[in-house]
Amino acid sequence: MKAARFHRRGFGSVPPSLLAAAVVMALAVFAGCRSEAPAPTDRPVEPPGTASARKIILAVHPYASPVELVRQFTPLLEYLHEQIGQPFVLSVSKDYETHIQLVGGNQADIALMGPASYVAMSEAYGAKRLVCSFEVEGSPRFRGYVIVRKDNPATSVKDLAGKSFASSSRASTMSYVLPRYLFLQAGVPFPEAQLRIVESHNNVCLNVLAGDVTAGGIREKAYLKYKDRGIKVVAVTPEVTEHPFVATDNLDDPTVARIRGALLAIQGPDPVGHLLKPIKSTLTGLVPVEDRDYDPLRAGN
Repeated sequence: MKAARFHRRGFGSVPPSLLAAAVVMALAVFAGCRSEAPAPTDRPVEPPGTASARKIILAVHPYASPVELVRQFTPLLEYLHEQIGQPFVLSVSKDYETHIQLVGGNQADIALMGPASYVAMSEAYGAKRLVCSFEVEGSPRFRGYVIVRKDNPATSVKDLAGKSFASSSRASTMSYVLPRYLFLQAGVPFPEAQLRIVESHNNVCLNVLAGDVTAGGIREKAYLKYKDRGIKVVAVTPEVTEHPFVATDNLDDPTVARIRGALLAIQGPDPVGHLLKPIKSTLTGLVPVEDRDYDPLRAGN
Protein backbone atom coordinates (compact mmCIF):
# COMPACT_ATOMS: atom_id res chain seq x y z
CA MET A 1 0.00 0.00 0.00
CA LYS A 2 1.28 3.43 -0.92
CA ALA A 3 2.57 5.45 1.99
CA ALA A 4 0.98 8.79 2.75
CA ARG A 5 2.61 11.62 0.86
CA PHE A 6 0.61 14.52 2.16
CA HIS A 7 2.49 17.50 3.46
CA ARG A 8 0.44 20.27 4.98
CA ARG A 9 1.31 23.30 2.87
CA GLY A 10 -0.05 26.76 3.27
CA PHE A 11 -1.43 28.99 0.55
CA GLY A 12 1.54 31.37 0.69
CA SER A 13 0.23 34.92 0.59
CA VAL A 14 -3.40 33.83 0.22
CA PRO A 15 -5.42 35.01 3.25
CA PRO A 16 -7.50 32.01 4.42
CA SER A 17 -10.39 34.29 5.35
CA LEU A 18 -10.64 35.60 1.77
CA LEU A 19 -10.39 32.12 0.31
CA ALA A 20 -13.09 30.92 2.68
CA ALA A 21 -15.27 33.85 1.67
CA ALA A 22 -15.01 32.77 -1.96
CA VAL A 23 -16.56 29.39 -1.18
CA VAL A 24 -19.44 30.80 0.87
CA MET A 25 -21.66 31.35 -2.17
CA ALA A 26 -21.13 27.78 -3.37
CA LEU A 27 -21.99 26.46 0.08
CA ALA A 28 -25.07 28.66 0.31
CA VAL A 29 -26.54 27.06 -2.81
CA PHE A 30 -26.91 23.84 -0.89
CA ALA A 31 -28.02 25.17 2.49
CA GLY A 32 -31.12 23.39 3.74
CA CYS A 33 -30.75 20.49 1.28
CA ARG A 34 -29.95 17.79 3.80
CA SER A 35 -33.51 16.50 4.20
CA GLU A 36 -34.03 15.17 0.67
CA ALA A 37 -32.02 14.24 -2.38
CA PRO A 38 -33.19 13.32 -5.86
CA ALA A 39 -32.80 9.87 -7.27
CA PRO A 40 -29.97 9.52 -9.79
CA THR A 41 -31.06 11.10 -13.04
CA ASP A 42 -28.99 8.85 -15.29
CA ARG A 43 -29.14 5.08 -15.37
CA PRO A 44 -25.80 3.63 -14.19
CA VAL A 45 -23.67 2.23 -16.99
CA GLU A 46 -22.95 -1.43 -16.35
CA PRO A 47 -19.93 -3.14 -17.90
CA PRO A 48 -20.64 -6.35 -19.84
CA GLY A 49 -20.83 -9.45 -17.71
CA THR A 50 -22.03 -7.89 -14.46
CA ALA A 51 -24.03 -10.44 -12.56
CA SER A 52 -26.97 -10.08 -10.23
CA ALA A 53 -24.64 -9.51 -7.26
CA ARG A 54 -24.96 -6.25 -5.33
CA LYS A 55 -23.63 -3.57 -7.65
CA ILE A 56 -21.53 -0.75 -6.23
CA ILE A 57 -22.39 2.57 -7.87
CA LEU A 58 -19.54 4.99 -8.55
CA ALA A 59 -20.95 8.45 -9.25
CA VAL A 60 -19.01 11.17 -11.04
CA HIS A 61 -19.81 14.82 -11.72
CA PRO A 62 -20.29 15.73 -15.40
CA TYR A 63 -16.95 17.40 -16.10
CA ALA A 64 -16.99 15.71 -19.52
CA SER A 65 -19.63 14.03 -21.70
CA PRO A 66 -21.18 10.78 -20.39
CA VAL A 67 -19.71 8.86 -23.34
CA GLU A 68 -16.23 10.17 -22.55
CA LEU A 69 -16.60 9.48 -18.83
CA VAL A 70 -17.65 5.87 -19.47
CA ARG A 71 -14.55 5.42 -21.62
CA GLN A 72 -12.33 6.98 -18.97
CA PHE A 73 -13.61 4.99 -16.00
CA THR A 74 -14.28 1.53 -17.48
CA PRO A 75 -10.76 0.15 -16.81
CA LEU A 76 -10.94 1.28 -13.16
CA LEU A 77 -14.42 -0.20 -12.71
CA GLU A 78 -13.27 -3.54 -14.09
CA TYR A 79 -10.21 -3.50 -11.81
CA LEU A 80 -12.36 -2.80 -8.73
CA HIS A 81 -14.73 -5.59 -9.73
CA GLU A 82 -11.78 -8.01 -9.79
CA GLN A 83 -10.35 -6.78 -6.49
CA ILE A 84 -13.57 -6.47 -4.46
CA GLY A 85 -15.59 -9.28 -6.00
CA GLN A 86 -18.63 -7.11 -6.70
CA PRO A 87 -19.52 -5.36 -9.95
CA PHE A 88 -18.99 -1.61 -10.12
CA VAL A 89 -21.19 0.58 -12.33
CA LEU A 90 -20.79 4.21 -13.33
CA SER A 91 -23.43 6.88 -12.75
CA VAL A 92 -22.95 10.32 -14.31
CA SER A 93 -24.84 12.99 -12.40
CA LYS A 94 -27.01 15.48 -14.31
CA ASP A 95 -25.06 18.46 -12.99
CA TYR A 96 -22.80 19.48 -10.12
CA GLU A 97 -25.69 20.46 -7.84
CA THR A 98 -27.44 17.12 -8.38
CA HIS A 99 -24.14 15.33 -7.75
CA ILE A 100 -23.79 16.98 -4.34
CA GLN A 101 -27.36 16.10 -3.40
CA LEU A 102 -26.95 12.54 -4.69
CA VAL A 103 -23.82 11.91 -2.61
CA GLY A 104 -25.21 13.65 0.47
CA GLY A 105 -28.45 11.67 0.22
CA ASN A 106 -26.64 8.33 -0.19
CA GLN A 107 -27.98 7.75 -3.69
CA ALA A 108 -24.61 6.28 -4.74
CA ASP A 109 -21.96 4.22 -2.96
CA ILE A 110 -18.69 5.86 -4.00
CA ALA A 111 -18.28 9.24 -5.66
CA LEU A 112 -15.56 11.31 -7.22
CA MET A 113 -16.05 14.94 -6.18
CA GLY A 114 -14.47 18.30 -6.82
CA PRO A 115 -12.94 19.91 -3.72
CA ALA A 116 -15.57 22.67 -3.42
CA SER A 117 -18.37 20.17 -4.08
CA TYR A 118 -17.04 17.93 -1.31
CA VAL A 119 -16.95 20.87 1.11
CA ALA A 120 -20.47 21.95 0.09
CA MET A 121 -21.76 18.39 0.51
CA SER A 122 -20.19 17.91 3.94
CA GLU A 123 -21.50 21.28 5.14
CA ALA A 124 -25.04 20.51 3.99
CA TYR A 125 -25.28 16.79 4.83
CA GLY A 126 -22.55 16.02 7.36
CA ALA A 127 -19.26 14.20 7.08
CA LYS A 128 -18.73 11.27 4.73
CA ARG A 129 -15.75 8.94 4.71
CA LEU A 130 -12.91 9.97 2.44
CA VAL A 131 -11.34 7.11 0.49
CA CYS A 132 -8.37 8.73 -1.27
CA SER A 133 -7.61 11.58 -3.64
CA PHE A 134 -5.91 12.19 -6.95
CA GLU A 135 -2.18 12.66 -7.20
CA VAL A 136 -1.22 14.60 -10.32
CA GLU A 137 2.40 14.64 -11.46
CA GLY A 138 3.49 13.66 -7.97
CA SER A 139 1.42 16.28 -6.12
CA PRO A 140 -1.92 15.99 -4.27
CA ARG A 141 -2.67 19.66 -5.00
CA PHE A 142 -3.71 21.44 -8.17
CA ARG A 143 -4.49 24.82 -9.71
CA GLY A 144 -6.94 26.28 -12.19
CA TYR A 145 -6.82 29.09 -14.72
CA VAL A 146 -8.78 32.15 -15.77
CA ILE A 147 -8.56 32.38 -19.55
CA VAL A 148 -9.36 34.78 -22.39
CA ARG A 149 -8.73 34.64 -26.12
CA LYS A 150 -5.16 35.30 -27.21
CA ASP A 151 -6.23 38.43 -29.05
CA ASN A 152 -7.75 39.90 -25.86
CA PRO A 153 -5.50 42.60 -24.37
CA ALA A 154 -6.44 41.66 -20.78
CA THR A 155 -3.49 40.69 -18.59
CA SER A 156 -5.20 40.27 -15.19
CA VAL A 157 -8.64 39.82 -13.64
CA LYS A 158 -8.71 43.58 -13.04
CA ASP A 159 -9.12 43.93 -16.80
CA LEU A 160 -12.22 41.70 -16.68
CA ALA A 161 -14.42 43.94 -14.53
CA GLY A 162 -17.95 43.92 -15.93
CA LYS A 163 -17.04 41.43 -18.67
CA SER A 164 -18.92 38.20 -19.39
CA PHE A 165 -17.57 35.06 -17.73
CA ALA A 166 -18.17 31.33 -18.33
CA SER A 167 -18.16 28.62 -15.66
CA SER A 168 -18.99 24.95 -15.85
CA SER A 169 -21.06 25.21 -12.65
CA ARG A 170 -21.37 27.32 -9.52
CA ALA A 171 -20.25 24.20 -7.63
CA SER A 172 -17.01 23.84 -9.62
CA THR A 173 -13.85 24.59 -7.65
CA MET A 174 -11.71 25.65 -10.59
CA SER A 175 -14.41 27.08 -12.83
CA TYR A 176 -16.32 29.21 -10.32
CA VAL A 177 -15.28 29.15 -6.67
CA LEU A 178 -11.58 29.99 -7.06
CA PRO A 179 -11.98 32.36 -10.03
CA ARG A 180 -14.51 34.26 -7.91
CA TYR A 181 -11.91 34.36 -5.13
CA LEU A 182 -9.34 35.85 -7.54
CA PHE A 183 -11.76 38.69 -8.36
CA LEU A 184 -12.37 39.22 -4.65
CA GLN A 185 -8.62 39.29 -3.94
CA ALA A 186 -8.06 41.82 -6.75
CA GLY A 187 -10.82 44.09 -5.46
CA VAL A 188 -12.92 43.59 -8.58
CA PRO A 189 -16.61 42.57 -8.38
CA PHE A 190 -17.17 39.13 -9.83
CA PRO A 191 -19.40 39.49 -12.93
CA GLU A 192 -22.31 37.47 -11.56
CA ALA A 193 -24.80 39.28 -13.79
CA GLN A 194 -22.73 38.37 -16.85
CA LEU A 195 -22.08 34.77 -15.75
CA ARG A 196 -22.85 31.98 -18.19
CA ILE A 197 -23.07 28.38 -16.91
CA VAL A 198 -21.98 26.10 -19.75
CA GLU A 199 -21.84 22.66 -18.03
CA SER A 200 -18.24 21.62 -18.75
CA HIS A 201 -14.70 22.99 -18.75
CA ASN A 202 -14.36 22.18 -22.45
CA ASN A 203 -17.45 24.28 -23.12
CA VAL A 204 -15.88 27.17 -21.21
CA CYS A 205 -12.95 27.10 -23.63
CA LEU A 206 -15.22 26.84 -26.67
CA ASN A 207 -17.36 29.77 -25.52
CA VAL A 208 -14.28 31.91 -24.96
CA LEU A 209 -12.81 30.95 -28.34
CA ALA A 210 -16.11 31.66 -30.11
CA GLY A 211 -16.27 35.11 -28.52
CA ASP A 212 -19.57 34.33 -26.79
CA VAL A 213 -17.98 35.28 -23.46
CA THR A 214 -14.89 37.32 -22.63
CA ALA A 215 -13.33 35.01 -20.03
CA GLY A 216 -13.82 31.78 -18.14
CA GLY A 217 -12.50 29.50 -15.42
CA ILE A 218 -11.09 26.07 -16.26
CA ARG A 219 -9.15 23.19 -14.77
CA GLU A 220 -5.71 22.14 -15.94
CA LYS A 221 -6.84 19.33 -18.25
CA ALA A 222 -9.01 21.70 -20.31
CA TYR A 223 -6.20 24.24 -20.45
CA LEU A 224 -3.75 21.65 -21.76
CA LYS A 225 -6.27 20.61 -24.42
CA TYR A 226 -6.95 24.13 -25.69
CA LYS A 227 -3.79 26.10 -24.90
CA ASP A 228 -2.56 25.91 -28.49
CA ARG A 229 -5.95 26.72 -29.99
CA GLY A 230 -6.11 30.41 -29.20
CA ILE A 231 -6.53 30.92 -25.45
CA LYS A 232 -4.23 32.57 -22.92
CA VAL A 233 -4.05 32.65 -19.12
CA VAL A 234 -4.62 35.90 -17.23
CA ALA A 235 -4.68 34.46 -13.70
CA VAL A 236 -3.80 31.24 -11.86
CA THR A 237 -5.75 30.08 -8.81
CA PRO A 238 -4.25 29.10 -5.44
CA GLU A 239 -3.45 25.42 -4.95
CA VAL A 240 -6.08 23.21 -3.36
CA THR A 241 -6.13 19.53 -2.44
CA GLU A 242 -7.08 17.35 -5.38
CA HIS A 243 -10.40 15.60 -6.15
CA PRO A 244 -11.34 12.99 -3.53
CA PHE A 245 -13.21 9.72 -3.76
CA VAL A 246 -15.93 9.73 -1.08
CA ALA A 247 -17.82 6.77 0.41
CA THR A 248 -21.47 7.23 1.33
CA ASP A 249 -23.32 5.63 4.23
CA ASN A 250 -24.44 2.74 2.00
CA LEU A 251 -21.15 0.86 2.41
CA ASP A 252 -19.88 -0.74 5.61
CA ASP A 253 -16.43 0.08 6.94
CA PRO A 254 -14.78 -3.21 5.85
CA THR A 255 -15.93 -2.70 2.25
CA VAL A 256 -14.70 0.90 2.25
CA ALA A 257 -11.35 -0.26 3.63
CA ARG A 258 -11.04 -2.87 0.85
CA ILE A 259 -11.87 -0.30 -1.83
CA ARG A 260 -9.38 2.15 -0.32
CA GLY A 261 -6.70 -0.53 -0.27
CA ALA A 262 -7.37 -1.49 -3.89
CA LEU A 263 -7.18 2.12 -5.05
CA LEU A 264 -4.03 2.97 -3.11
CA ALA A 265 -2.40 -0.21 -4.47
CA ILE A 266 -2.49 1.18 -8.02
CA GLN A 267 1.22 1.93 -8.34
CA GLY A 268 3.84 1.65 -11.03
CA PRO A 269 3.85 2.78 -14.66
CA ASP A 270 1.76 -0.05 -16.10
CA PRO A 271 -1.13 -0.09 -13.56
CA VAL A 272 -1.26 3.71 -13.42
CA GLY A 273 -1.12 3.96 -17.20
CA HIS A 274 -3.89 1.40 -17.72
CA LEU A 275 -6.23 2.31 -14.86
CA LEU A 276 -5.75 5.99 -14.04
CA LYS A 277 -4.37 7.83 -17.05
CA PRO A 278 -7.56 7.23 -19.08
CA ILE A 279 -9.28 9.36 -16.41
CA LYS A 280 -6.63 12.08 -16.42
CA SER A 281 -3.44 11.86 -18.41
CA THR A 282 -1.37 13.57 -15.70
CA LEU A 283 -2.45 11.25 -12.87
CA THR A 284 0.48 9.53 -11.17
CA GLY A 285 -1.44 7.73 -8.43
CA LEU A 286 -4.02 7.92 -5.67
CA VAL A 287 -3.05 9.01 -2.16
CA PRO A 288 -4.53 9.13 1.35
CA VAL A 289 -6.54 12.23 2.21
CA GLU A 290 -8.10 13.71 5.34
CA ASP A 291 -11.06 16.02 5.80
CA ARG A 292 -8.79 18.73 7.24
CA ASP A 293 -6.97 18.95 3.91
CA TYR A 294 -10.01 20.87 2.61
CA ASP A 295 -10.16 23.34 5.52
CA PRO A 296 -8.81 26.25 3.44
CA LEU A 297 -12.00 26.06 1.36
CA ARG A 298 -14.28 26.22 4.39
CA ALA A 299 -15.94 29.39 5.56
CA GLY A 300 -14.80 30.67 8.93
CA ASN A 301 -11.27 29.25 8.83
